[in-house]
Amino acid sequence: MASLMKRLVSWARSRSPWMIHYCAACGAIEFPMLATSPLDWERYGYMPVPSPRQADFIAGMGYLTRKAVKLMINLFRQTPNPKYVVAGCNCTATGGLYWDSYATFKRLDDFFTVSGWVPGCMPMPDDWTALLVDLRRQVEGGLKRDVLKDVESYIKSVEEEERKWAKEYYSRSQPPVNYSFKETYPECEENYPDLKLCVTSVGREKLRSVLGELKSKGFQLLLNIDAVDYPKNGVIELYYVVENTSDGSQMAVKTFTPRGDPVVESVHDLYPNALYIEREVYEMMGVVFRGHPDLRKWILDGNWEGPPPLRKDVDTASYVVKTFYKGDRYGR
Repeated sequence: MASLMKRLVSWARSRSPWMIHYCAACGAIEFPMLATSPLDWERYGYMPVPSPRQADFIAGMGYLTRKAVKLMINLFRQTPNPKYVVAGCNCTATGGLYWDSYATFKRLDDFFTVSGWVPGCMPMPDDWTALLVDLRRQVEGGLKRDVLKDVESYIKSVEEEERKWAKEYYSRSQPPVNYSFKETYPECEENYPDLKLCVTSVGREKLRSVLGELKSKGFQLLLNIDAVDYPKNGVIELYYVVENTSDGSQMAVKTFTPRGDPVVESVHDLYPNALYIEREVYEMMGVVFRGHPDLRKWILDGNWEGPPPLRKDVDTASYVVKTFYKGDRYGR
């Protein structure tokens, strides 16, 4: 009788599996077609739910950023047992297009026991249907998968490896400055009349005063702060591009900072949008903006603990191959 009841419960559970859908990227583009009339996944009893507390399984797809994986772990913990995980698209299986990305993990089954996979970029909706039918059969057969692997220690080990690399990088990333720089402001070092663009140069100690002067002359809009890394010369060039909105003319104010002491004054009080642009340059290139009220990671917060990833001598691809593929790119 007990065996019969277990079979009955498994059969009933397989007929009404509710799903929480988690996608970090493009892997779900074909997924909504499952709800349309040609496929009509509701005929299999599948229903999407907004909360993991009512879900029976999680469908994960898209590339696995650090933040996305941590959120998905929280979803998994809130889902009642027995629960299942299925995975779609190449990114969850091998890293896909992001195989060499420093900010993504490469396999979903490093974190969960995965009950089924749908390959492809992006997976076709009929392939998803086949997977869901297969999951239904597994559940009906009494499958119980609620295994969360030792994810905290794995994530911490990866982050510790990145911090170690960052420490080593900064210890040797201070070459002598071998760089020729000439101040040209207020004259143009380069002039592009067709683009209404003038490139001029100032020392970093004069940067704030020059930008303040340009703003008083009508250059009210800061378009961007562009950073160019020159490892062999030991400097990072910064281009502050400002625009006069009355006539569309632009000034690119060039300055530089040594890579071993990458510090310039913040201009967030002159141009408010610099508050966010400076944070991005800080995390991607390692330039410190003195006087910034909230200089911390923005995009990479929770995604990367290593050295500034957009510096030219930071080989993130080699790091990924060593860390995630054990030195063999094609081993994935």
